[in-house]
Amino acid sequence: MRTLIAVSFITMFLVITVFCAPAALDPNMILYFSFDEQLDGKMVEDLTGGGNDGKLKLGAKITNEPAEVYKGPGALKIFNNISAQFRVDEFDRMNKYGDNTFTFWLYVYGVRKDPCCVQGSVVEKGNVIGQAHKGHAPAIWITDPGLSLVYKFGDQGAIGIEAVGPGGKGGKFELNKWYHIAGVKQGSALIIYIDGKQEGRHKVNRDFVQGKGHLRIGATNIRSASFAMDEFQLYDRPLTEQEVALDAKGILLSVEPETKLTTTWGNLKTDR
Repeated sequence: MRTLIAVSFITMFLVITVFCAPAALDPNMILYFSFDEQLDGKMVEDLTGGGNDGKLKLGAKITNEPAEVYKGPGALKIFNNISAQFRVDEFDRMNKYGDNTFTFWLYVYGVRKDPCCVQGSVVEKGNVIGQAHKGHAPAIWITDPGLSLVYKFGDQGAIGIEAVGPGGKGGKFELNKWYHIAGVKQGSALIIYIDGKQEGRHKVNRDFVQGKGHLRIGATNIRSASFAMDEFQLYDRPLTEQEVALDAKGILLSVEPETKLTTTWGNLKTDR
């Protein structure tokens, strides 16, 4: 009986130690914004510890309205200004990554009507407002219907992907509803996941170097879409299908380097 009690105590101690100890973030994560931690009224903290904090510009703000926040006390809101943006200045590691993953939670208010077409920018790397495409990818737009994603390869031009929304090609996002979006480039495949489910698989260039340029959420060289965003992550490795599915459930995987044990970082998000 004493042996059983001792074993139970040790097991409980190990479980508490593993799950209560701070877990290290995935070393391949190069940007992480929860949009909860503001350094001041215009700056938002990069939670990887890399110091690449983002800037709120031209009307972009942190909202704390309950319906517009997926997790935590805040979310990025891009609304009522076609030029509103959240910008991360270029840095060497982001400029060099090739195979990569981005994930974020998206809450769509509506689609901006650009003079050329019905679309609104969500995320883009390397563009400058008012200038031609000078950078690289991904470029993610909300179209009517669906989500359009374009990979740019410097002087090689752009590879456009047909709109992919919930349910696959041509799917349409419902307004005022949270969606988990993940894009994974692995070799010559670009895979789009929505709410943890693969909705599109597309062939892109195998060799890819990002190149210089800011990362923008919101306005780029086209008008911004109207949306809220939470929990933005950028990796310089492809996430697996299982990792994307876990992230869509609100679990962010990380590895504790001292023990090489896989642990969880963060809590289950509340589904809305």
